[in-house]
Amino acid sequence: MKKKVVAALMCLTMAMSLAACGGGSGSSGGESASKGDSKDQERVVELWTCWTDGADTQIAGTEQIKKFEEETGVKVNQTNFTYDMLHEKILTAAAGGNVPDLIWGLPEYVGEFYNMGIVEDLTDRFNEWEDKDALSEAVVKAMTIDDKIVGIPYEMTVRAYLTHEKDLTAAGIEVPKTWEDLLAQTDYKEKNGKYLTELACTGVRSAQELLVYLAQYDLEIASAQDDGKYKNTWKDNKDELDKATKVFQFYKDLVDQGIIDPNCKNWGWEETDENFATGITSTYVSGNWLAERESSNPDTMDDVAVTAIPYPSDGHEATYMECKPLFIMADSKNKDDAFELATAFCSKEWQEAGFADRSPRSDVSTDSKWSKDFQALSDTGITFPPVTLGGITQAMQDAMAKVLQEGETPEATAEWLCDAVNASLSDSGELSE
Repeated sequence: MKKKVVAALMCLTMAMSLAACGGGSGSSGGESASKGDSKDQERVVELWTCWTDGADTQIAGTEQIKKFEEETGVKVNQTNFTYDMLHEKILTAAAGGNVPDLIWGLPEYVGEFYNMGIVEDLTDRFNEWEDKDALSEAVVKAMTIDDKIVGIPYEMTVRAYLTHEKDLTAAGIEVPKTWEDLLAQTDYKEKNGKYLTELACTGVRSAQELLVYLAQYDLEIASAQDDGKYKNTWKDNKDELDKATKVFQFYKDLVDQGIIDPNCKNWGWEETDENFATGITSTYVSGNWLAERESSNPDTMDDVAVTAIPYPSDGHEATYMECKPLFIMADSKNKDDAFELATAFCSKEWQEAGFADRSPRSDVSTDSKWSKDFQALSDTGITFPPVTLGGITQAMQDAMAKVLQEGETPEATAEWLCDAVNASLSDSGELSE
């Protein structure tokens, strides 16, 4: 009971804050259609997604939802958002008690939503699900917190360094393998008319990218401590602080030396993925969802190669592993149908239709580079720690802004981020003292 009361107060506070900032945009999609288990009521599942309109996943998903409706008699009210919009709106919806039944999510949301008490414990339902053995132990672990399964996976991928081979061949250079290789290309833009690569510096992708570059130096944004809680330890360890400083220096050098477009300071994944898919930039770190762009942008996506993300010469390879969960909201009034729809998304048929190259299922894959070449990088995959991440990922974005826009030094930025992470952990009761 105490957790629910605290969660409600947290949600209300967040909602008031969001309202003060002007709220979000887009359709709410969750205005209460009739739901419930009564035989006299229409069976409805309110579903919030985050697919790209017009992409293969959206096309396949729309077709599969229609088929699901026909086979089950359940009406699915689907509304689409960006992940940032969905995150904002679910906090507001939870505070107002008017939540959807089922939502797409990111790994970063697991700890936050669980600690707020707004997602359903699916452990018993999951254990009775006949298809659960198609998921590896690692995938199930990614859906688990405090020994409770709180999500059904719908997509899994790692990040890779994608390159337009024609661009690099024309430029007469090899695929950059290290940070130093990237930073050596100071005249690439002048000679080739486009930037070599780019960074995401806002939105959900930015923190994920930064996490990888930190991990290439064995740095964690928050490390588990003996008391079971977490702490950023950079300021307690000079070697760690020096390495974190190098990461922010790398970001600064990419801009200052003209390797990336300075407008990247204000870009998120929407701009960076689009720029790579349309050939505006020659390389970028992204996921295998860009396989969808081979059909929408055949002229510029026909030469893409998949390689490991460049790493510092005194570090090592690392990539971000992302296993995305479908959450059933704790206040859903139609959890049975929501669970059926969630497991339908994770079924072999749906996965082959919409997520063949990036499925969490062990029995779904393809022979394409988007599947096998990405899978080859998974051994170096890392994830966020299982803590409330909203304040932490925002602090990571703010740190990028400090060094790239405000002129803060890399060392001061690393120190600031250490303090900001620990302040966020303290606010959520997860800081090791």
